[in-house]
Amino acid sequence: MKRIVLFLLVVVAVLPMKAQQTEMAQQRQQIQLAPEPAKKNFLKNYFKKYFQHLDVGVNLGTTGIGVDVSMPVHDIVCLRTGFNYMPRVEVPMTFGIQVGDDPATSDSKFAKMASVLQDLTGNPVSDHVDMIGKAKMWNWNFLVDVYPLKNNKHWRVTAGFFLGPSTIAESYNKTESMASLVAVGIYNNMYNKLHGKTKRELASVKLVDLSVLGPEYKDLYFDIDMLYALQQGFDAAGRMGVILGTYVNDVLDKEGNVIHKKGEYYMMTPDDDDMVKADMKVNAFKPYIGVGYEGRLVKGNDRLTVAVDAGVMLWGGKPSLITHDGTDLIHDVEGITDKVGDYVDIISKLYVFPTLSVRFAYTIF
Repeated sequence: MKRIVLFLLVVVAVLPMKAQQTEMAQQRQQIQLAPEPAKKNFLKNYFKKYFQHLDVGVNLGTTGIGVDVSMPVHDIVCLRTGFNYMPRVEVPMTFGIQVGDDPATSDSKFAKMASVLQDLTGNPVSDHVDMIGKAKMWNWNFLVDVYPLKNNKHWRVTAGFFLGPSTIAESYNKTESMASLVAVGIYNNMYNKLHGKTKRELASVKLVDLSVLGPEYKDLYFDIDMLYALQQGFDAAGRMGVILGTYVNDVLDKEGNVIHKKGEYYMMTPDDDDMVKADMKVNAFKPYIGVGYEGRLVKGNDRLTVAVDAGVMLWGGKPSLITHDGTDLIHDVEGITDKVGDYVDIISKLYVFPTLSVRFAYTIF
């Protein structure tokens, strides 16, 4: 696919350039044989013909809302450049909070541990996280319009590129879910401090460093029997978070040690700010190829035109959907269920971004 697109881009770019080079060579030969005034007149007429025409346009389509300018550089070639911005339309999503690695026993475990958290924090803990997905795509573009039909200047073939940030969409939890995520963070912090320790090892564990209250609290520890009871409860339940699927491959740390085996459940937990986030990423440089049709907007008025363009923006393969902990939900995780899984499945199939836009333009001079 990439080779075909690159071949088409080369053909679209080279053919008009070859024709223009042949025409220019013939004209240069005529100029060299012509007297000096004729040379000046040719250059004057050439710039007047091509570089003294400019139109401005506005467009609306799948790439967002945009403005651009266009200028002819040959009888069949026109250059176009502009800026597009995608409005940040919100898409709601919901993630269920689970306890442990077994979804079948998660509900009963969650009920027990949520009750413990409510006693500790004073706030009820929801069994789900509400999130918002937003597009954040904007691009500068440079396009070459070629009108290949000699007797019909309405149809055009377009090639060029879009350039913008690599992050084109983001998702994050709603404010209403912050209390639950704080509680989940507290739970996992306690779990990490107590998990797998013997009763003797628990004697040196500090769930909370009370020395901030004063030097007299420096060596104050929680009751060992209470910590042991908590530890038994946490070990039986497991960590708390959002299970999204299973790992496609083994996950290694920086030293090459396996920290998550292939087939294990991936559990997303809050970050240091007690939030859950994900960003959709593609290549910043995105080649484009398409076709279009242009005509008068008002009969008898050549200054006002309307054009419809359709094409594809090449993203350079599958997009990535990366969570705040660095996990790629498209490449690293499989088996994501519910509506979130539907979104991920759709995104994973978008090797190219289809574009359709309508452009209204006015010729200034």
